[in-house]
Amino acid sequence: MGHSSVAGGSGAGLPPARPVRWSLARKVSLALVSILLFTQLMAAFFAYYKFESVYSSLVQSRYSFVVFTIKKRVEDNLNLGFALRQLRQVQEIIEREKSRDAQILAVEVYDFRGEVLFDTDRGAIGTKVADSLFEAIRTGSSQSLSFSVIDEDNLIVGLPLVNNLGKVEGGVVLRYPIAYVEKGLSGLMVQLSKSIAMAVAVFSVVAVLGLYILFGGVGRKLGSMEQTLTEVMSVGGQAIPEGGGDAFEERFAEFVAKTRETVDHIRDATEEVGRLDRLQ
Repeated sequence: MGHSSVAGGSGAGLPPARPVRWSLARKVSLALVSILLFTQLMAAFFAYYKFESVYSSLVQSRYSFVVFTIKKRVEDNLNLGFALRQLRQVQEIIEREKSRDAQILAVEVYDFRGEVLFDTDRGAIGTKVADSLFEAIRTGSSQSLSFSVIDEDNLIVGLPLVNNLGKVEGGVVLRYPIAYVEKGLSGLMVQLSKSIAMAVAVFSVVAVLGLYILFGGVGRKLGSMEQTLTEVMSVGGQAIPEGGGDAFEERFAEFVAKTRETVDHIRDATEEVGRLDRLQ
């Protein structure tokens, strides 16, 4: 927008216009960055819970395989006609498996009555397992399927021990800490946070630079129009479009002129009303 041609006359007594603190480019940049941040957070939220489910399943499958290995070795001996209580080599088997993985807290083998017969914690031999573990091997549908239980801060995965006649002789369970799973998930959270922060930072810089390039001219034109309107309303004069101004600038000049004319009429009418009041 061009300059204002100032004519004589007293000011309209209007308060000075408050400066615009946010340009168009800044507002659009803020909106785009906010949308990106919200999208990234939503994507991270779903990715985290999907990863949590998959990661927990993978860890459980890993330890289920360890339990399955023990199960097969114990059942091979059961199929020879030995009673579960008589299989003294089971203690060595479970202790060897525990020594191979520091995350394994304990491996237990118990009979169909729920009595612990073999345990990597030898002090627990002869005790009773939790009711949830006891019930897990009593249901016929679980004879060939692994089961999992949460016990305080530990996760438990187990399998029933079945002889060649299909009778459940007991069960074998493995305990590992919940913290092991949470540690893996916390690493994911750190990586997600870094990725989101980096993506938002890079996009913000690109968005701000791009929008200032695209909207810089628009912002300067709007600023010039605002300055012209302020000068005309406070001092007087006309808004004169620059040479080659487009139709929008011409309409704006007409708007400024009519606005100034309206303000002058209001001022004159106010003065006339005041004069009539003084005459009365």
